[in-house]
Order: sequence, then structure tokens, then C-alpha cells
Amino acid sequence: MAAFEEVERRRKSNTFVIFLAAFATIGGFLFGYDIGVIGGVKDMDTFRLVFDMPLRSNCSGNSSLQTEKLKSDCKDIEIILGWIVGSFSLGCLVGALVAGVISEKLGRKKTIIIGGLMFVVGGTVQSASVGIWMILLGRVIAGVGVGVMSMVVPVYNAEVSPKDIRGRLVSLQQLSITAGIMVSFLVNVGCAHFEIGWRIALGLQCVFAITLILGMILLPESPRWLVKRGLDDEAQHVLQRLRIRGKSDTVSLVVTEELRDIQDTVAKERNMKPATWAELLGPKMRKRYKNEHTPYNSANLFAALFVLSYSYLCFSFCCLSIHPFAYLSCMVLCLFVYMCVCMYVCM
Repeated sequence: MAAFEEVERRRKSNTFVIFLAAFATIGGFLFGYDIGVIGGVKDMDTFRLVFDMPLRSNCSGNSSLQTEKLKSDCKDIEIILGWIVGSFSLGCLVGALVAGVISEKLGRKKTIIIGGLMFVVGGTVQSASVGIWMILLGRVIAGVGVGVMSMVVPVYNAEVSPKDIRGRLVSLQQLSITAGIMVSFLVNVGCAHFEIGWRIALGLQCVFAITLILGMILLPESPRWLVKRGLDDEAQHVLQRLRIRGKSDTVSLVVTEELRDIQDTVAKERNMKPATWAELLGPKMRKRYKNEHTPYNSANLFAALFVLSYSYLCFSFCCLSIHPFAYLSCMVLCLFVYMCVCMYVCM
């Protein structure tokens, strides 16, 4: 009977951890949403009229019928739009570089909250923009927040998850990014013909970010980070909460063993010499970087981010009777379902 109760508690704990990890990956959802939403917003007529830009239909028409001034304006606007799209990635780069330092100092939980707050500020500035400079500023700020969350959320999920489902919960980050892209396309479809539709599309991301912030306040800190800070009793309490759901007056053997493993790992890390950037760029890491990062970076540079950021332009030329946003929504929906099936098969 006691063994059955222990198994039932562990089953409930896995459900709680899955919910916790899924909630934390709202950070990944925000990444996907912002990537997808700007691809539609920048080509909305209502957006271009506010910033005195030539309409997409005027720039993509027969070039022989365009005046020299219109051709020049369209060329200049494409450069500006390129900066608007790229400024978000620039912010992500900065956020990713500082995320590790911040998370080690303040903890995973507080760092995710900080990233969420920055995203709210960036999203608010974007949706309230009255000039190009505000859009650029908002994109950079939101990018920094997303860069922070993209680095810390997978670490947080890995450190709160039991080892038997850790890989699946970490992979939720990629699934949530795809979900964010899908939702952004659907939002673009709904907002395309409203006068303030582009403001709604950009401002809606703040709602998701606020939800993440409020939820993270209630979620526990990473037990591994607590051990690294010498807070072993608090780490044990968190593990007890994560691993054993229901009434339990005694500390579970599972919790004790996992806490001891974490303590041993942290002790070994403290005895190792500190890692440096030179070590990361050394000969031992070059092969790993070549095999792991080159395909990923190439896909983002030449395929994924390009198609998502300029999706409306790409599909407006090849989809005759179907609205480009609607076509893209169906495409990303299929990708989302495919990823869900893959995760289920791998369980």
C-alpha cells in the first residue's frame, strides 16, 4: 500500500513538473510570436500609412508604371524595414550574452521575470509607436528580454525536471516557439484590416508576457541554483514539492538521493578551474561547434528567420486566391501538430 501511494505521488509530481515547465516555456512562445508577428505587421497598409511609407501593393506592382520617386522611396523603406526586423535579433544577441551572468547572480526564476518585464516594456513601446525610432527601440528592448528567456528557460526546465522526462520537457521550448509563430500568423489574419490592427498585434504579446511574470512569481526556484548558493534546506523543500505531491510528513528517499547528487555535482564543479571564453574557442570545442551549431545557424540565417520575417512578401507572389497569412497559419499549424506527434512518439 505504501509503495502504491509513493508511485501515485510521483505520478502527480510529474504532472506538476510538466505544467511548471510548460508555463515557463511561455518565454519561448514570446520568441516565436515576435518573430512571426513582425513579418505581417510591416506589410499591413495601416502600419505603413501611420509611418508615411509607400504601400506594399504600390512597391510590388509593375515597375514600368512606377515613378522614380516611388522606386527610391520603396528602396529606402525596405532598408528601414530590414533594420526593424533585424533589431530584434540584435537585442536577442545582447540578452543571450548577459543571461548566464544574471541567472548565476539572481537565480533562474528572477532572471526569467526580468526577461518578461523587459519584453513587456519592449512590446508596449512597439504598440504605442509614433515614429520609426520607437519601433526600433521597442524591438531591441523586447529582443533583449527574449534573449534572456531563451537562454534561461531551458536551463530552468532541465533543473526542475526529474531525469526520466528531462529531455522531453527541455524540448518544450522549441514546441512553444512554433506555437508562438502559429498564433502570430492567426493574429495577423484577424488584425490585418483594422485601423489599429498592427498595434493590437504588437501589444497582444504583452498579455502573454505578463501572464509569464505572474506565474513565475508563484513557481519555485531551481533546486540546483539553491544548492550552488548554499541554501540546501530550501533546495530540499523545493525538491519535496516537485517530486512528491500530496501529504507526506517525511522526506522522500527520492528527494534525498537527488539532493545528494546535486550536491556532489556542484562540489565537483567548484573544484574545477573556471571556464573561459578562450576554452570555448579552443581546438577541443571547434569540432563540436562545427557539427552542432553550423547547421542550426545556417538554417536560421538562410531559411527559417528569413521566411518568417518576410513571409507575407514571399507567399503573396505564390498564393493566388489564398490570403498569405491564412496559408502560413495552416502551414505552421501542420508543423506544430507534427512536433506534438514527434514528442508523443519519443515519450
